[in-house]
Amino acid sequence: MKKVVLVVIALFVVPGCVSQTDETSQEISSTGDDGELQGINIVAQTLGRGVDGAQTYDLLEESGNNSTLILWAAAGCNGCHEWTQMIRECVDNGTISEDMHIVTVHRYPSFEGKSYVNDTYGDNTSDTYSPWPVLMPEDGDTAVDATTGESSDVPLPEAFNNPSTPTLQVLNPEGQLVWQSKTYRSDFSVIQDIIEVMA
Repeated sequence: MKKVVLVVIALFVVPGCVSQTDETSQEISSTGDDGELQGINIVAQTLGRGVDGAQTYDLLEESGNNSTLILWAAAGCNGCHEWTQMIRECVDNGTISEDMHIVTVHRYPSFEGKSYVNDTYGDNTSDTYSPWPVLMPEDGDTAVDATTGESSDVPLPEAFNNPSTPTLQVLNPEGQLVWQSKTYRSDFSVIQDIIEVMA
């Protein structure tokens, strides 16, 4: 009986890959809780590398008035590793433009420390190295209202539709989520969707 209880507890506590069930790509038209926020933004700490730009990263400000591809990831998530590798390869081979604004956002700050995330996505010798900014929101951070620039009362995950890992989303320059995919395994057809949405 104790073993069963421990297994159940482990399933709910261990971060990373929540589900390997794929959800198809979808266009989405609302953000925030019941439209409370007309636009959302993330302002968070980074890993502090040169490619991160600064210690604190304002996603919409850094986007250069372009849409942003967001990869919600966890260090211990194999699907996230696959997506990171595919996106990086597509940038390297020119399928994705080097000018496309891409960020990884760490999803589980209460379970995975910065050093684990850095070893996974920040170390340029790692197979899962992210040559784009990696944002490290803290547990309890809230979304920033894209209209006012002020912090809202809406928890960051809730504002972004409570993404599991991996989740890919496109945020337009006004701070509206316009597309997302929760496809667990990397899939080139999803990359093609992303390119079309961000064109």
